Amino acid sequence: MSGVMSNTDLSAADMKAAQKARKTRLAAYLKAWGAPATGLTRQSTAFGAAQYAVFVGFAWGAAWAVSALVNGAALWPGLVLALVCAVLRAVFQAAETRTGILASLKVRSTVRSLAARKLVERGPSYVERADSGETASALIDAVDKLDGFFGRYRPLMGVVMMGPLIIMAAAFSASYVVGLIFLVTAPLLIVFMALVGAGAAAASKDQLTTLQRLAGRFNDRLRALETLNAFNAAERERDGLAAASDDFRRRTMKVLAMAFLSSGVLEFFAAVSVAGSAIYIGFSLLGELPFNPGETITLQTGLFCLILAPEFYMPLRRLSAAYHDRADAEAGVEALAPLFDGPEDTDLAHTSTDAERANKTGRLQNAPSIAFNQAGSVYSDGRRGLAPLSFEAPAGQITALWGPSGVGKSTALKMLLGYAPLSDGEIRIDGQPMTAPLIGQAAWIAQRPHVFFGDLIDNISLFDKALARERITSAAETAGVMDFAASLPEGLETKVGENGYGLSGGQAQRVALARAWAVDMKLVLLDEPTAHLDGEAEARFLTALKRISEGRTIVIATHSPAVRALADHVIELQPEDAA
Repeated sequence: MSGVMSNTDLSAADMKAAQKARKTRLAAYLKAWGAPATGLTRQSTAFGAAQYAVFVGFAWGAAWAVSALVNGAALWPGLVLALVCAVLRAVFQAAETRTGILASLKVRSTVRSLAARKLVERGPSYVERADSGETASALIDAVDKLDGFFGRYRPLMGVVMMGPLIIMAAAFSASYVVGLIFLVTAPLLIVFMALVGAGAAAASKDQLTTLQRLAGRFNDRLRALETLNAFNAAERERDGLAAASDDFRRRTMKVLAMAFLSSGVLEFFAAVSVAGSAIYIGFSLLGELPFNPGETITLQTGLFCLILAPEFYMPLRRLSAAYHDRADAEAGVEALAPLFDGPEDTDLAHTSTDAERANKTGRLQNAPSIAFNQAGSVYSDGRRGLAPLSFEAPAGQITALWGPSGVGKSTALKMLLGYAPLSDGEIRIDGQPMTAPLIGQAAWIAQRPHVFFGDLIDNISLFDKALARERITSAAETAGVMDFAASLPEGLETKVGENGYGLSGGQAQRVALARAWAVDMKLVLLDEPTAHLDGEAEARFLTALKRISEGRTIVIATHSPAVRALADHVIELQPEDAA
């Protein structure tokens, strides 16, 4: 039996190993994210430790002044010392707080920048599958949960090590008994705080997870409000959101309860220690101790130790107040982890280095030829997006990928931009293997192009102030935007709303065409551009597309007969070409 492990033991061992791996992963992320702010963190720690060294001088000066007052001696030396040390301490406290805030800001800015870059690397294929509400909550709420950890908790770890040692050394120099009281009670306090902190970490994680789900649910229901109203389900979903909000409230109160418990444990042990020191010093001064401690306590040394006693626990009090910041940070890392350590969706060069290399080559100067040589796509979850496919899109012509929905037309286009993985075969651009996505070198027009809040000029230029106004106007005329912009109140300067409010589907598509023409992209990829247009809007769009096609390679995924008729070449995809 000694060599056999039960299923229960195995499960417990696996759970322990998984928990250890989780802790290691969280610590690795926190360490990596905090690296840019290491210098600021060390400065904050140094200022924090310095304030306790200065406090020793304050305590001695204050005790000196009181003792001099009682004994009828000059008290101004003690008062001057106490005043100077008090001012210095205030300066060090302000410097500690300021450098901690700067460290937190730097870390959060770095994490958000890395997260944004990661989203770009993962591409639309990740964003389409991820819950937008949870993603937004992670980028905002989860990153903000790192604030306390890097602004307070992390710098305090060094202060907790040095501050009490400084106070304890000063106490031992005056009374070894008081120093021993500090030495005995401090470890007990740390152990109980750690036990309470473990519960606080779990509660904080549950709270953030609930908040993410609530944000995702609210965002999803808000976008589907028309459907919910149509099916008389709005009231039911309102009750569901209310229940979810109440669940979040309960979990938040649990986090607060753990924080209060942690503070209560700390205050109890601190009070016991201070009371013990006061009793010993009081009986020593009265000469009523039942034993001989082997030391003499004077009024000055007694007051000195009593002033030091509460301050000895101040770093631990501060750590207790900030301890939940560590739990919050771990919960924040858990929320961000799926974005940072999830599997990549492409085998193309999807690292920032390769993306930069691709952009350094500049835009394609001439209309390129595109060749798929048994190129296929399999996503990281095992889902096949496109079976191995071979075709050629000649340079300077319109090529249509024809077939029913779900056949893999969109995936073929996304592979060119790195938004879908190239798992089989190869793709050639002008006869050369494509080694990096064509981001920045090809225009992309989706089924429903996004129209940003701003005027038409901003939407065509994508807020590029360096783009000449003449170029924007010319693009608007060529793409047919002026056909409807001329009737708008302020022409191209007319404000349009987010998601295309104020523009029809066909008008939004023509704005997207103008974007491609304005920056002179030589390769234009269109994904079902007329799928949501009526016959008249489709005809206007195709007329504009024909105008901008001169000198460009156009590849269109479509199942529209009108688009097929416009194309110079048609590549027919059958259902067996995709999973």
